[in-house]
Amino acid sequence: MIFSFCNTKTKEEKFWEWFSKNNLTYYKEVDGIDTTKPLFQKLNSELSKVDNELTWEFSPIMDNGIRELTISADGIEEFFPAVEKLVQAAPEITNWKINAFRQRIPGDDLKINYGDFSVSYSDIFFKYVDEGHKIGIQLFIRGFDGNGHKQNAIYILLDGLIGEYDTVTQIEWIEWKKLDESKTGQLFKFYELRNLVDRKKEETK
Repeated sequence: MIFSFCNTKTKEEKFWEWFSKNNLTYYKEVDGIDTTKPLFQKLNSELSKVDNELTWEFSPIMDNGIRELTISADGIEEFFPAVEKLVQAAPEITNWKINAFRQRIPGDDLKINYGDFSVSYSDIFFKYVDEGHKIGIQLFIRGFDGNGHKQNAIYILLDGLIGEYDTVTQIEWIEWKKLDESKTGQLFKFYELRNLVDRKKEETK
């Protein structure tokens, strides 16, 4: 008896086959839904079959009718190859754009509410140290008290400013400090980090 393995599908192909079949449901129904609902539990289940450490985000539907699905490693570099492999395997799906890693958000100010903590680009300043191929940064945050919950919020802003990939691959280290309002003139504004990172990438090509 001869067995053929020609039709064996990868776990990435199986995920996209499932998502393609269900894409209209996610296209139409994800806005404003609690992420604990069955719709998202099913997505979590299917994505975990590819890699337990991967996560996802949906964008709103844009003016051109496109909704984006972002596959993320949640900032953990060890799992970047799994993100890239999955996104590279993605088929063309009408009205969808599939992103590897959280993308930059255009603009020089962004504000988020994270639990009871509210923070924006304008609340953050920085200094940096050139570490060769990367930079180290000291972040000075208005009202910061060292709470890890607040650090998570600021990582979201970092991803919005320079993207998840560059946050991990271009930043060597981060020190977290409370902002002294009397010293803001000696510091860079947070949004200036984007141009700094881009210049550094050009220098190290």
